Amino acid sequence: MMKKIRFLHAADLHLDSPFKGLTHLPPEIFHQIKNSTFRALTNLVDMAIKKQVDFLLLSGDLFDLEQRSLFAQATLRKEFLRLRQAEIQVFIIHGNHDYITESHRFFRYPENVHVFNEKVECEKYMKNGEHLANIYGFSYNRRHMTENMTKHYRKPDTTAPFHIGMLHGNLSGREDHDPYAPFSIPELLEKEFDYWALGHIHKREILHQHPPIVYPGNIQGRNRKETGDKGCYIVELTEGEEAKLEYIETSTIHWDEVEVSIYGVETLDQLLDLTREILNAGEESEKSKLIRLIFKNSGELHQSLQNEHQQEDLLALLNEGQNYKEPFMYIYSIQVRTTVAFEKESLQEKTFYRDFYSILGQLEDLDEVISSLYRHSDARHYLDRLEEGEKEAVIEEAEQWLMTRFLESEKR
Repeated sequence: MMKKIRFLHAADLHLDSPFKGLTHLPPEIFHQIKNSTFRALTNLVDMAIKKQVDFLLLSGDLFDLEQRSLFAQATLRKEFLRLRQAEIQVFIIHGNHDYITESHRFFRYPENVHVFNEKVECEKYMKNGEHLANIYGFSYNRRHMTENMTKHYRKPDTTAPFHIGMLHGNLSGREDHDPYAPFSIPELLEKEFDYWALGHIHKREILHQHPPIVYPGNIQGRNRKETGDKGCYIVELTEGEEAKLEYIETSTIHWDEVEVSIYGVETLDQLLDLTREILNAGEESEKSKLIRLIFKNSGELHQSLQNEHQQEDLLALLNEGQNYKEPFMYIYSIQVRTTVAFEKESLQEKTFYRDFYSILGQLEDLDEVISSLYRHSDARHYLDRLEEGEKEAVIEEAEQWLMTRFLESEKR
């Protein structure tokens, strides 16, 4: 009879995230946001029990900070007790945000939970007295773990049918994330494991199919960069067959960006109606939404939207009543990327604007332009690397700002 196991792979829970910058929101909304990581954890455990998985893998950053709160630890323990009652084991590695220190060894989890220590170790998974899998992993004992640890993952002499590696780290060569516990795909494939349960990157990604090398992403978006649904994977391994992966959503709140063009819109009431229509488009969602609203393009309302009081009033009108709804759809920020009305084609008949757009078209590598900021001894501690979509937005915003200044100066 072919042997089979089913498990749930999740990572980057970031329980007790502070959600900085959102404390200005209505208390009803902020309370739901603050609890969102815990609700996502409950959804994750509910799914593990519903799917009757054999075990749960948590690949690092269970907590948001090394100073994990007692409340977060107690809540996690309560969920582990639910899993124990369902006879589901839990395997944990800690990452750069929740690395192990001596003070954190005083909170005890139930006996169904195994926490890997600072050195790569192999833990057996037993079911009904049968040795079905070896699970390998290690926990960070400091925040900045820059050593490549893959050489320490070794199969022992064993007849276990399945081998699963847990690793909280960054794929070598990717500069958009901190280079913690770097690894390469060939290095992982060399181990001949059946599955690699990764953590650290908050975006869901399957780096390799056979065998699966998987980032599940985090279980709940926590800022504007972490848009859309978040969740985990249910994985089924069967001897002699390809692995089966099923993505399951756990998030309760979606972060989203909505763009509204002011082109052809003449009055603010028209803009309100248009924005509401765009926000309400599509099917009704069961998830709450935090929206960053972006007004863009050129039009008659450009000057009105520069007024901060107008922006505040628009925000209040669009959010009216949302703090009492479940699920809610709340605009937490308005960004204005508009310009005065102009026709790009006709402007380029003038030499100045033709040269301007020619220079703009040559601006391909924004990282190179602002590299001095990343190297600055003070600035680099506060700056995150720009993602591709953000680079385009910066260039677009700069273009619109400059065009507005150019055109306004011509009218003087």
